[in-house]
Amino acid sequence: YSFCTLLVGDGAKQRGANNPQMSTLDNVSAATKLRREQMDVQTELDQKRAEYRERMDKVRERELQLSKRRQELQDKLVRFYKFIQENEIKKNRADKKAHAEMKAKEEKHQLIVQLNEDSRRLEREKQEIKDKLQRYHKYQKYLDEVLQQNEEYSDPNDIISRWKTLDGNHKELQARKTHLEQQMEIQRQVLQKKKESKATEILDYTNALANKGKQLETLHREVTKAQDDIEYSLEKKTSTTKTIGQIKMATQNLYDRCFENASKFRPIRKHGSKDEQGGEEILHQLQFIGECLGDYIYIRDKHREEIKAKKVQQQHNQTARGAPAGVKRKPAGHAEMQPAANNDD
Repeated sequence: YSFCTLLVGDGAKQRGANNPQMSTLDNVSAATKLRREQMDVQTELDQKRAEYRERMDKVRERELQLSKRRQELQDKLVRFYKFIQENEIKKNRADKKAHAEMKAKEEKHQLIVQLNEDSRRLEREKQEIKDKLQRYHKYQKYLDEVLQQNEEYSDPNDIISRWKTLDGNHKELQARKTHLEQQMEIQRQVLQKKKESKATEILDYTNALANKGKQLETLHREVTKAQDDIEYSLEKKTSTTKTIGQIKMATQNLYDRCFENASKFRPIRKHGSKDEQGGEEILHQLQFIGECLGDYIYIRDKHREEIKAKKVQQQHNQTARGAPAGVKRKPAGHAEMQPAANNDD
């Protein structure tokens, strides 16, 4: 609105500057138009405000409805949870009651089974007592007849007491007899074991004496063998000393020859002397002899290779020039083998 007013005011000022009358009419019409536009804008704004208020009223009413609906749902949910909890409590109470009733029923059933078992056991005991009474009835009849024939006893209990006394004495005598027989058997077994032990001991001493005699003979043989071994060792030691002396002399001889030949080509320091030869010195001399033999073998092989190469070169030259007619060439193998044989000799 203010922006439009500025634009209209600027336009009117510009037209008023050009034409004073026109500027007055233009100002009136512009103001009227401006007021009309302002009224239209105000009317439209009032309508927008009324619509906004209606919408806000509807929103508030909707919010109230939603709030009431939410509260109703919460109340239903609380009642539903309460209903579930009550049902769960009732269910648990019913389960406990059913479990207790089942347990009581099981206990009653076990009690009935136990009572039935006791009843059957008592019946069996009753029947056994009846059978026992029936078996003892003949003894009672026998005791009555004894009392009638013997005036020494006036009551069956006296007879039973006398029988118990005699039976006890009989059992005691029988036990003493069994004990004495057992003691006699034990003593007999001990005596037998001692006899066997002594016989075994005598046999062991006899075997030990025989073993000692064998050991004595073995020791005599071992002593004789040891003496023979000592004599053989002395002889072998003398022979070994002689052989070692010969080996030392041969080694020293070979070492001197190798040293003499090798010193012609390079300076070498000689180790030890003939009078001061030990194990290490002999090993050093053998090592030096081995090196000299290796050099000799290498030189011999090189010499053979050179002779063989010369022979092959001569044959090649003869082949290149051509052999004279009527002259038969020897095989190459024979020509090569002959120098080798000479070299080996």
